[in-house]
Amino acid sequence: MYINIYKDKLTSARLFGKEVLYTQGSVFRDEVPEGWYCYDLCGTDRKPDQPVKLTDSAVVYRVGTILSPQPLKRASTVERKVKDLYLPFEEPVTLAEFCREQDLPLPQDPRKYIPRPASPEEAGLFYALSPEKDEELGAIGHVRIDFGSSRKSFHHSWWPRGPKERNSQEFKAELQEVVDELRKSVLKSLGSMRGYCYGHGGEINGGSCCQNYGYVVETDRYLYRLRCNPIEGDYQAYLSCFDKQAQTLGLTEKGRQALKDAADPGKAHTYR
Repeated sequence: MYINIYKDKLTSARLFGKEVLYTQGSVFRDEVPEGWYCYDLCGTDRKPDQPVKLTDSAVVYRVGTILSPQPLKRASTVERKVKDLYLPFEEPVTLAEFCREQDLPLPQDPRKYIPRPASPEEAGLFYALSPEKDEELGAIGHVRIDFGSSRKSFHHSWWPRGPKERNSQEFKAELQEVVDELRKSVLKSLGSMRGYCYGHGGEINGGSCCQNYGYVVETDRYLYRLRCNPIEGDYQAYLSCFDKQAQTLGLTEKGRQALKDAADPGKAHTYR
């Protein structure tokens, strides 16, 4: 499972004479702050659970991940043997606590738009809704996405789902920024989507052929719901867009019930 290095606890360690952070979890490389370095510790077929070497990314026998404010090997070096790894038995620390202890500036999350995994109760909101529900939710439209036969291309089309005036230049500019950032992680390729979904949670019910995953990006004005379908031979993602200022749900008991009905995957439909 991937961890959030800006919020989750890690363990202080000393590796190659340098103070570093260690975690048994995985770190999504696009979330590593500028000026920091991320490596995997891995074992061998004879010692699969013991850290034997340090590499940029381990495919097999990965036993942990190292986050370091300094480089631990040359960029041209494939791997480096681990001989003096020291993991003290201390209380886990956050990135902020580690930086404070080491007198380092606290790095900022490089992401402007940070997706959160959907809750099971939101499942139905990631599928096609009736025109009435779209209007109540302030729907603008959705982007349909697939990675093509190469699994790395980015084919997309826009499907309007609301009044034309909602599809404003302000919205279009922000949508482009959101998509550009998501293309660095979950929408980078089919392989990246699989890794992101399997490591970040967000499982939602309602898919007809495989497990679907949902993620939410919320800004001051707009709400984006990304549904991922990480298999070949189908559209792999739908990014639904909503104008929060146009929403009328949730203001009354009737509205709250309508929102609950809209979120029910049994009452939702798949996109075309």
